[in-house]
Amino acid sequence: MQHSDANSSAAKIGAVVPLTLGILLSVTLLLTALLQVRGTLRRVALRSEQTLLQVYDVESALLAYLEELPMDFFSGEPWNISLPKVHRESLGPWASLSAPLQSDEGTSARSIRVLAGVACDSACNMLKSHKLRHEIYEGFRQQLNREITMVKPPLTLDVKSGNRRLFGRIPSMALWVQDGDLSLDLKGEISSCRFITDGSVEVRGRADFDTLRVYARGPLMLRGQAKVRHLEAFSEDRIEISRGVEFSGVVVARSEVAFPHGADKVLFRYPSFVMSLSSSDMPQLDSVLVPDYVVGKLKPFQWSLR
Repeated sequence: MQHSDANSSAAKIGAVVPLTLGILLSVTLLLTALLQVRGTLRRVALRSEQTLLQVYDVESALLAYLEELPMDFFSGEPWNISLPKVHRESLGPWASLSAPLQSDEGTSARSIRVLAGVACDSACNMLKSHKLRHEIYEGFRQQLNREITMVKPPLTLDVKSGNRRLFGRIPSMALWVQDGDLSLDLKGEISSCRFITDGSVEVRGRADFDTLRVYARGPLMLRGQAKVRHLEAFSEDRIEISRGVEFSGVVVARSEVAFPHGADKVLFRYPSFVMSLSSSDMPQLDSVLVPDYVVGKLKPFQWSLR
């Protein structure tokens, strides 16, 4: 086993080191070319080169973290490179990795962020384990409950009792329906909505959501022509997803996730993860990322400069 671990570590190092050194060599050649430029243009070019070097250093640090190399791996001989520290936290169900870019004053002004999930094998055999599915189920349940009930300004959590229905165009909102069901028949573009109910939830209409978070203690139905760029849907009962629904995100239910018209009639945008606690069966997706509630190698799916 120790020999296998050593081979695995060597393979990781072999994959990342040439990439990192190649980046630094490119920057060195760029700096050499810039030294031939004169005057004001040279000063502007040098500032641009310094910013570019910082970006390469941050990207190298993030790549090294994703390959599970030690944080101080490049600080010793023969490289002697001090890469920025990578910070890890959760953004919904995904891991959020970031490393800062330094401003001219030496303070952290911006950062590069990577969103990642745990890579699953082609058959997703890891989800055959009920223990692992329970770990994902509980982690997602607790995290989503916090996301909705502890919403931060400018949104505030509105609490209503009894059955509720929302229709047409609505603003961004956070709503808790106690002792009742929630019916949504919406249209138009909607930035962000968060709903939690003690009963069932039905989402229909022709709405385009940027972010939709739904926690239902009863059944949850996604119907109509709903499109969701980022979906977090959870039910302590069952979830039904009908044809015409389009989303990217995470769907988790206790008993089952059903597709009455077939899973091929639902458009899954990458990354999408669908799971029920009671069954290991899931729709065939091209590539699966598991939410960041289990231990495993991270696979990035989004890079951004903020």
